[in-house]
Amino acid sequence: MSKVLSFLSKILNLINLPKHIKKIFLKRKIRKYTTNNNDSNMILKLFNWLIIITVLSSIVYLNFTYKISRRLLIGELSLGIIICAFLLWKKKKGKKAKTKDPQIKKILLKDQNQNIINTWELRNEVSILIGKKTRVNQVDIDLSEAIYSSLISRQHGVLNKAGNKWYFEDIGSSNGSGIRRRNDSKKIRLAEGSPYQLYSGDILYIANTKLFVQ
Repeated sequence: MSKVLSFLSKILNLINLPKHIKKIFLKRKIRKYTTNNNDSNMILKLFNWLIIITVLSSIVYLNFTYKISRRLLIGELSLGIIICAFLLWKKKKGKKAKTKDPQIKKILLKDQNQNIINTWELRNEVSILIGKKTRVNQVDIDLSEAIYSSLISRQHGVLNKAGNKWYFEDIGSSNGSGIRRRNDSKKIRLAEGSPYQLYSGDILYIANTKLFVQ
């Protein structure tokens, strides 16, 4: 009888349509979120270039209107071009520094003495459900054995990968989620239904349970 129940439980988990639909919906939401960010960055770049062109055009116009010497015009244009080149170089350097950020590879659960209880590898994953495993509820990161597991919802949050970046989203948990950024002592409470990018060194709070991002 127990074998039959176990078999039926596995079948139910395989055809758990709500879980799969939720995962698809969340992945689409993450893609939309990252696409919107890219669009806003493009608009900002165009706006910056328009400002640069306007400033340089104004310099030329004013010099020709008031018939200022050609040497002064060349000097002003050269100075404007140098300033623009410096700003673009600085922005490019900042982007390079961001790309050096170490890629997230795993999630760790530790006890109060900082001993590792469990490790979950993220290398070949694209969507990970965090919560508590039951007969009818399968999760990828099972926190049933955590000290404060009673505060964790069965389906608490989800990790989604988009463009080689990992995002966490609270999916309507009872006791909420939080994050503490690396090199920051302040814990931030996360809004339900909003994706937050994770970085190596962050600490993710599933209710009161800490997950270390590496």
